[in-house]
Amino acid sequence: MADDEGASPRELVVEACRRDQPHLIEQVIHGMEHKTNEEIADFFNSVTDALGNHALHICAMYGSYDVMDALFDIQYFECDPLTRVDKEAPLHTAVRFANEKDSKLGLEMIEMMCEAGCDPRVKNKHGQKAIDLAYDNDDIKLALQKAEYILNEGVREDADEGDEGSASDSD
Repeated sequence: MADDEGASPRELVVEACRRDQPHLIEQVIHGMEHKTNEEIADFFNSVTDALGNHALHICAMYGSYDVMDALFDIQYFECDPLTRVDKEAPLHTAVRFANEKDSKLGLEMIEMMCEAGCDPRVKNKHGQKAIDLAYDNDDIKLALQKAEYILNEGVREDADEGDEGSASDSD
């Protein structure tokens, strides 16, 4: 019977993202031992829910910090997939989570996302960047401004650790 087979890997990933259960991500990866890093990333990059939200969007929607962290550990994982309807990146979703549900956890997710390579310059179909959705949250605005500055200037935070002539030394 089909019920005896259990959830598909795709269903496990969506459930992990909704309920912040990183062990389910590990279970799916363990079942893909014979796959290359690119094939594993292709699978995780293709996972969406019925509304077209990718794994990172789902994590940001539900505050699933630990699963988000586990996804960023996957080599070649896509940081900025866009939703089907509004063409929003996961950072847009994380800012909405911070505004509507938990500003502290939202900020932590946003900081992790920016550190992992999510691009705060991505605009949705309405021409808005994630920072445009931050309203009155100065901490979130600052985190997104810092990440955008780093991307625009090619500055890395660890550049001044042992590098002479880092961006902070100029002028």
